Amino acid sequence: MTLYGRSAVLNELVPELVGLKPESHSRLRIPGGSPLLVQCTGGRRTGKTALLERLAERYAQRIPQAYADLGADDFGQPGLAPPDDDSTANASRTTDLLFYLMDRLSQQPREFRGKLAFPRLTQGLLAVTSWQSVQPAELAAARSRLAGLLRESQPDVQERRNRVAGWITQVMEGLGTVPGLGPGLREIVPPLAEIVTTELLGPHANRDGLRWWSERRVSSQGDAHAQLTELAMRFRGDPDDRRLAERHLHAALLEDMADHYTRLRRANRVPRPLLLLDNVHTALGQEVWDTLTRVWHEEAPRTRPGVVATSLAAEPAAPDPESTPSTRSVAGPFWRQESPDVPAGWVLRLPLAQLGLDEVKEMFGADRPEPGVAQVIHRLSAGRAGIAHTLVQAVRAQALRGEPLDVRSLLDVPYGAEQGPSVNERLLRILIPAEVARARLVYYAPALDDSAAHQLSAHYPPGDPGGVPVQEALVQLRDDHWGRCPWPGVDGPFVGDPTLRALLLHDLRLRAQETPSGEQWRNIHLLLRSLYAPDVYGGTAAVHDVRYLHHSLAIGDADTVAQALHRRLAEQDAPSWLTALNLICAAPHPPANLADPPAAPLSCCTADDDPVHQAVRLLLINLWEQSHPLAPPDTEKINSVRLQLLTLAQRSAPAAQRVFFQAYEQWPLLLNRWRQAPDLPTYGEART
Repeated sequence: MTLYGRSAVLNELVPELVGLKPESHSRLRIPGGSPLLVQCTGGRRTGKTALLERLAERYAQRIPQAYADLGADDFGQPGLAPPDDDSTANASRTTDLLFYLMDRLSQQPREFRGKLAFPRLTQGLLAVTSWQSVQPAELAAARSRLAGLLRESQPDVQERRNRVAGWITQVMEGLGTVPGLGPGLREIVPPLAEIVTTELLGPHANRDGLRWWSERRVSSQGDAHAQLTELAMRFRGDPDDRRLAERHLHAALLEDMADHYTRLRRANRVPRPLLLLDNVHTALGQEVWDTLTRVWHEEAPRTRPGVVATSLAAEPAAPDPESTPSTRSVAGPFWRQESPDVPAGWVLRLPLAQLGLDEVKEMFGADRPEPGVAQVIHRLSAGRAGIAHTLVQAVRAQALRGEPLDVRSLLDVPYGAEQGPSVNERLLRILIPAEVARARLVYYAPALDDSAAHQLSAHYPPGDPGGVPVQEALVQLRDDHWGRCPWPGVDGPFVGDPTLRALLLHDLRLRAQETPSGEQWRNIHLLLRSLYAPDVYGGTAAVHDVRYLHHSLAIGDADTVAQALHRRLAEQDAPSWLTALNLICAAPHPPANLADPPAAPLSCCTADDDPVHQAVRLLLINLWEQSHPLAPPDTEKINSVRLQLLTLAQRSAPAAQRVFFQAYEQWPLLLNRWRQAPDLPTYGEART
C-alpha cells in the first residue's frame, strides 16, 4: 500500500537519523550530539505499522535493523513461541526482547561493512539467564562458576569456540530444567549460540565487554564478574531492582552498537542502525520505552541508532498543522547538542497526519470512482489511512465485478471475494477483534451516555456472558484510544468516535433488520427514549428532553420531534435551539424494514398550514437526511434547509433573527462541504 502524508518521515527525518538516503548510496553527514527518539502516534488504522514496514523495506540489506511489535507475543516474528503467563526468575519479557533485538541486529546486511557484535549485552543476558539462586555460603562458588563461563582462557581460536559452544549448551540444558521458564526464551536463545561461538567472545570483544561491566558499578565494589553477579541477583530482586538490572542491559545494547563506530568509520560516514518499535503504548511497550529513554538520557552520548516507535493515541478532533508537528511536514533539527532536563526531552512526538481528500482519491489509482465516493470515504474514515484504504479496495473490487455502487450502500460492499464479508464487517473485526467486546459496543452504540448503556446492558447483547459489561466496554474504548468528545448538551455519546460509531450503528441496523419490522431497533430506542421521558423530570407532556427527541427520530417519529421543536422556538434562545436541532439530527437512521410509528396528533399551534411548523418539520427532515454518515450533499435537500432557515429568520425577534440568518447564510455552504449534524455552528453559547 502506498503511504500518503508520510513523506517527511520517510524522506527527511529517518535519513538524517541513520545518515543514509533511502533510495541511493549517498551518505549524509551525521550532526554532533545525539539523535532524538521518534514516536509516531495515531488512532486505529492510521498506518502506524505500515510506516515501520516501509522503513524496514527501504533499508533492507543496507543497514542493521530490527523490528519488534511490542504488542505481540512473538514480537511480530512468526515462529517464535509465545511466553508463559507465569513470571520467571531467569527471564522477563524485556530480556526476551533484548535477545530478539540482538539476533536481528547481528544479521549483516549485504551493503553494510562489518557486523555488529554484542559482547556486553551477551555477557549481561547470560549472567541473568544462567544464574541459579544459592545459599549465602555458596555465593563465592557461584560467582566463580559465572566467571568461568565468561572468562576467555584458551588461546587457540578453535578450542575457544569449542569451549564457548560447550558452556552455551550447558546453559541451555540448565534453562530447560528451570520450572516455569517461558518458551519464548528457549526459542530466542538458540540462534544466539551461533553468534557467540563464531565471533562475540573473541579475546578483544570479551576483554572490552568485561572492562565495561567492571565500570558499571552495579555493585559497590568488585571486578566485572562481581558486577555481573550483582546484576543477576538484582534481576531476581524486587520490581525496582529488576528495572535497574534491565536498564543496565539496555545500556549494554546501546554501547555495543556504539562500539562498532570507530573514528575511521565515523569519518567515512558509515550509516547507523535502525530500531523500529511498534505499539509502545502497550504494557511492555511503555516499560521498554521508559527504560530506553531513561538510558538515552543518563548514559554518556555516543554513536546512537535511529529509533522510530509507534503508539496508539486518540486523534485530535481538528489537528492544527501550524502548532502541532506531524508526519506530513516535520521541521528539524532532529538532534540535540545538549542534554535536556528530563528523559522525555529526547522524544519527538509526531501525530500521524490525517489523509486529505486528494490522497484518498490517489488510492484509486487509474480507476475513477463514482462522484462523491472518495468524499464519503474521506469523511467516514476521518482521514485514517488504513480505514480509507480498506474502503477504497472494496469499491475497486466492486467496479471490477462490473457492479454499480450506490454510495449509501458503501458499507455493504463485499470485501474481497464476491460472497465474502462486507467491508463494514471486515473493518469492525479489525478494529475490535474480540467478538464479545464487539457485540457489546454494537448494542451500546446508540446510547448517549454511560447510564443509557447500563440500561441497555440489562437486555443486550443477547447471550452476553455477564460480569461488568459496560465497564469492560469503557476500558476497551479507553485502551484502544478511541476519542470521546461530548456532544453539546449531553455527556456522550457512549461511543464518541464518529467513525467507529457509524460502523457499529450500521452493524446494529443490519442485525435489527433480521427481526420482524425492525423490532429490535425500535425496542432499543424506545428503551433509551424512556430514560428521558417528560414525567421522569416532572415536566408536562409537551416538554421533551432533547435526548428523548433524538431517539424518537431514530425510530422515525418525526411528527413528535417537529412538534417539540416548534414549541421550543418560544422557550429557547436561537443558539440553544440550533444546538438541540444539531443533536436531534445526529440520530441514527433506522433499518429499511422498520414499521412506521403511529401518527402523533397535531396540537392547535402545529396545524399543517402553519408556515413556522412547516419550516421546522422540513428543516428537521432534510437536515437529518443530509446527516446520514454516507449521504453526499443533496442540492434539493440543502436548498430546502436554506429556505426553512430563512423562514425562521423572517418570523423571529431581532436577536433570534440574527442567529437564524447566519445559519441561513452559512449552513448550506458547510453542508455542501460535507459538514453534518451535530457539527454545524450555532452562533452562541447554548443554555441547556
